[in-house]
Amino acid sequence: MKKFLRTFASVALAGSLLVGCSPSATEQSSGPVTITFWNTMNTEETETLKEIIANFEKEHKDIKVKMENVPFAEGQNKFKTAAQAGKGPDVLRSEIAWTPEFAALGLLEPLDNYFKDQDDFLDNALKYSKWNGKTWSVPQVTDALGLLYNKKLLAEKGFKEPPKTMDEFYQMAKALSDPAKDKWGFYYRQSDAYWFQPFMWAFGGGLITENKEIQINNAGSVKGLEFLLKLRDDKVMPDEFSAANDYNNLQQAFKTGRAAMVFQGPWATSDLLQGEQFKDPNNLGIAPIPAGPEGKTGSPVGGNGFVIYAGSKHKEASYKFIAYLTNAENQAKFASKNGLIPTRKSAFELKEVKENRLVNDWRPVLDKATNRPVIPEGGQIYTTFNPEIQAAFKKEKTPQQALDAVAESWKKLLKK
Repeated sequence: MKKFLRTFASVALAGSLLVGCSPSATEQSSGPVTITFWNTMNTEETETLKEIIANFEKEHKDIKVKMENVPFAEGQNKFKTAAQAGKGPDVLRSEIAWTPEFAALGLLEPLDNYFKDQDDFLDNALKYSKWNGKTWSVPQVTDALGLLYNKKLLAEKGFKEPPKTMDEFYQMAKALSDPAKDKWGFYYRQSDAYWFQPFMWAFGGGLITENKEIQINNAGSVKGLEFLLKLRDDKVMPDEFSAANDYNNLQQAFKTGRAAMVFQGPWATSDLLQGEQFKDPNNLGIAPIPAGPEGKTGSPVGGNGFVIYAGSKHKEASYKFIAYLTNAENQAKFASKNGLIPTRKSAFELKEVKENRLVNDWRPVLDKATNRPVIPEGGQIYTTFNPEIQAAFKKEKTPQQALDAVAESWKKLLKK
């Protein structure tokens, strides 16, 4: 990943996404304009969002925001269905992998005529806003999976530092595990292949290249899955699966001290700090994913941005709203209250971010993270990826068979 943070002389233009576009005829009105906004943030983030929206409406008397909370897991299909029927919201918070698909289907408004201060955004975050030569979203937050660890539990076993290699990770997880007492060195989310990707990249595997070359069933990817299954077989992580509750189970295991290490992202920070193990925030350690045998490491770059529905009748008002949500001050507010990582470079110069140890600890994680392919099919690859990883865990397929099946399904998806 390119350098994550640079030094900036000024943050005076932090909220200056707005450009001098005159309102279209459809937006001229004698009264306030109401824009619809579909929000996919979690509960804690939504509380911060409500405060920001209230401030926006105070400062923009001519715009009202009608927000609908949409479960993240439903957002992609819900928007696609509504937009294709001509009934999309004015603004959507879109996961980075959804955006190129929506753009390819003609469901989004290009933002190049609005979004003029792109130089203030982190390179990796901005990359996901672009597809086919145009800009389709304004980055709201960036993230990646990192190694989160309980400092106290590691110290009790004599470990002063987190593992830097997968071999160290295995040895440390084994030392921290006591299956008879239901204590584990590591907890893994079996239902979601997104969490497999760090193992895949560490051992030299891959997903799909920008040129749509499929790498998921190469030797490195297979080795990564074999290593992950070894963690289960050698009882350094519990063998637990729940399609509905895997995420919460992971969070709970870590918050209570049942598990000493997890792979997790910055979006989970505010919830983790509610746990008994992290009432003292200094006990929460954050480190890059351990490197594989050849020194390779990787973690999927994620994030979300705001997009405008192509059929919106209030595009100018919608962009004013997006600009406000993503200004430096509001990104710093999300960082301070929810532990989210800003996408604006200038946000890192603000006090709330500069002095936030947990936010800044994510910087080396992001430095070693790996971009996923920006292709229209990117948001659909997990449809078959997830069940095949699950099949490997259930011993219904060998790692090679499972990943070969993923590759075959992706060939159909990519029409290769």
